[in-house]
Amino acid sequence: MGKGLSGKNVLITGASSGMGAAIALTLAKKGYQVWGTTRDLSKVANLPGELRQNIKFLQMDVTKDDSVCSGFSRFLTEAGGIDILINNAGFGVFGPLEEFSIEKTKEIFETNYFGALRLIQEVAPIMREQRRGLIINITSLAAKFVIPFQVHYSATKFALDALTEGLRQELRPFGVKVVAIEPGDIKTNFNNVTKFGIGENSPYKKWADVCWRVIDVNMQKSPPPQVIADKVVKVIAKRNPRTRYPAGDFLSTKFPIIDRFISSRLKEKMIRLFYGVDFK
Repeated sequence: MGKGLSGKNVLITGASSGMGAAIALTLAKKGYQVWGTTRDLSKVANLPGELRQNIKFLQMDVTKDDSVCSGFSRFLTEAGGIDILINNAGFGVFGPLEEFSIEKTKEIFETNYFGALRLIQEVAPIMREQRRGLIINITSLAAKFVIPFQVHYSATKFALDALTEGLRQELRPFGVKVVAIEPGDIKTNFNNVTKFGIGENSPYKKWADVCWRVIDVNMQKSPPPQVIADKVVKVIAKRNPRTRYPAGDFLSTKFPIIDRFISSRLKEKMIRLFYGVDFK
């Protein structure tokens, strides 16, 4: 991209914990100049010292137009330019689709999809004008393997995956690269901050409870966020990266290949059996 590592400016959303923190710290240690966003700057003082010492934090709520605009303006003032944007901010929801209100559904889209879109619309004109840059969207294998009771989360990631594919083609003539990294299960506090939408008297409750237990057990056995950070490093180093990179444990990286050779009916059955939701 025309600069040495020490001259590359990186902006990462949702950088105070989980995958975002791992990505930010890994890139900082490799010589990148890294800025991370957080909704509440007052909480930065409580972050691990290693993060506070290596990452420059900006206050930004990706669900608010004015917060993104002012936060990005401050970033440009401090950094002087941008080379890499990593859209990582996001959260999960769990519960039957019919029991989630439209308002709650809008909340997850505001963060997981429109949050990324807001940053992209700030960054794209700059990268297009300078004819270089890289945008990495952290999507999910959940966009391809939709688990019951996580429909809204999968929908946001499916939308972000489609955005990545289309934007990649639009910005290609201007030398700007756009890539999706698709994590499988990663051991973070993701489940702890998942928002639930299921009532005690829900007709889905017995299956949802079983499904959640499987999800939680899988999370505890999953690889750490560092595997995603390492994948980001490899993608940045590529001269001509692919559109998508699955990441996680061995099976997660092979899911897209498996998907090519099995029918949609078989895939659905496998998901239902694995997560204990055969609805019998």
